[in-house]
Amino acid sequence: MRPFRLKPVYKNYLWGGKNLIDLWGKTPDSENLAESWELASHPDGDNIILDGELKGLTLSEAVRKFPEIVSPKFKPDETFPIMVKLIDAEKPLSIQVHPFTDYARRVENSRGKVEAWYILGHEEGAYIYLGFNRSVSRREFEEAITNGTLTEMLKKIYVEDGDTFFIPAGTVHAIGEGITLAEIQENSNITYRVYDYGRLGADGKPRELHIKKALDVANTFPVNITSPGRSGNVIVSCDKFRTEKIHAPFSGGTEGKCFRFMLCVEGQCVFSCGGFECELKKGGNVFVPSDCCDEFVIEGDGVLLVTSE
Repeated sequence: MRPFRLKPVYKNYLWGGKNLIDLWGKTPDSENLAESWELASHPDGDNIILDGELKGLTLSEAVRKFPEIVSPKFKPDETFPIMVKLIDAEKPLSIQVHPFTDYARRVENSRGKVEAWYILGHEEGAYIYLGFNRSVSRREFEEAITNGTLTEMLKKIYVEDGDTFFIPAGTVHAIGEGITLAEIQENSNITYRVYDYGRLGADGKPRELHIKKALDVANTFPVNITSPGRSGNVIVSCDKFRTEKIHAPFSGGTEGKCFRFMLCVEGQCVFSCGGFECELKKGGNVFVPSDCCDEFVIEGDGVLLVTSE
């Protein structure tokens, strides 16, 4: 199967901004844009294939009909394993936590959610919250949620472009305002919101919190902020996904092992493989199926994040 591009799925939330539109070429039907789901095969968002033999199919339809595009071992009844998003936080996201696999399967009939962030842009003084700054008890955690002091016990980390952060399931975290990032994650859309700064949703009511479930799954101790497997071009490598940063010019292939999803994050380049060719500007993507037998070539000055299972 030849490579193909995917049409992003756009999501707008009250914290979204204009960076993905103004700087990344995204074209939503709204003035602001919070998330652009670049690789998604989920009931809440499913990319449409734009090229080749599979043009017009959703990614979910394609992997059911042709599971070999994911990997030789992938089965038609399996769920595609990974999501990749671009996120623009003009305002801070809620403080939240994602469940681990066992809990998510039992309670939500879903995968858990391990994720990683690669910082693409930031305003001066921008920061994230990632885990606790000391070990706390479940009771202390619950009391801090109730009395509005939760941020005082979380680890605040100021960010720079190019930083990578790994967020295991069960880690309390939040993206602060003024940050644009790429998120690589398990294919899950389960979020337990524990604190939202008293904000109101579009309906004029406070957004739902999920405190009981958050207390069930949250790890209430400091976490290691170093990305696992980070070395050379590899920015994160765990048992759920692997992402490396490559610079054009570059050539390679899948060796029939697993798909490779490429997202251009700087510059521009031309991708070619087996008669297929496309220009990739900042924010552009291309999916290289596992069963693609040809070597791909990337020419230009682009920088790409390349994700596989």
